[in-house]
Amino acid sequence: MIVKIIFIGTVIIAVNLVIQGLGNVFWFRKIIVPTKKNISNNNILKTLLFSFLLFTLIHIIHSLVWAVCYYIIPETSSEFSSFSETVYFSMVTFTTLGYGDISLSSNWRLLSGLEAINGIMLIGWSTAMMFSLIQNIYKKINAK
Repeated sequence: MIVKIIFIGTVIIAVNLVIQGLGNVFWFRKIIVPTKKNISNNNILKTLLFSFLLFTLIHIIHSLVWAVCYYIIPETSSEFSSFSETVYFSMVTFTTLGYGDISLSSNWRLLSGLEAINGIMLIGWSTAMMFSLIQNIYKKINAK
């Protein structure tokens, strides 16, 4: 049973890594490449806002991937009264907020732990990307 749960969690993590990678490639092409050429003071706020919202959207998609999986796995779907409750549980788990008002049954709790690890890593990845962007903006501002 534990091997099955770890396998399912690993597949979901792999899907989320692909989503994060594709999101970062899109972000890199739309934001970083044009920013390297020229960024005006007027565009700094737009660039930061777009980047932040894009990464937030990507993390919402990650949580939805987990929620769909919880919802379609028979052993976990019975623990939720609706899909919106599944999404709520997934968001709370992915962000490692972990209120604890909803939890999975004994064997399947491991899956929520894997989601939390996935969330920490992917949010950290996005944070690193935002830090890199801000660092590049500061370099450009100080070079003027």
